[in-house]
Amino acid sequence: MNKRTKAGQKKHDDSVLRSAEWYKKNGFITKADLPGWKKPKKIGGFIPDIIAKKGKKEIILEVETKNTAKSDADQQKAFKKYSEREEGRTFRKKII
Repeated sequence: MNKRTKAGQKKHDDSVLRSAEWYKKNGFITKADLPGWKKPKKIGGFIPDIIAKKGKKEIILEVETKNTAKSDADQQKAFKKYSEREEGRTFRKKII
């Protein structure tokens, strides 16, 4: 797993926050792996950046920087597998 620089981590966290706020504003029950937010549940031993639910729709969002976009393959595989288990679940990877 590649590590982010301090600047990369800030960019990541800012993007997660903007996405979480967008989902919340649009009526999703939103959990984000950020201070001050309810933390998402573990999926396959990994915590996604965001889980947003609205009705039967569930979005699992993972934000990656260019440094980490190709690493964390096991994590992304776990989220994708989880999303495929039920209708209405979607895994999204956002590269910033």
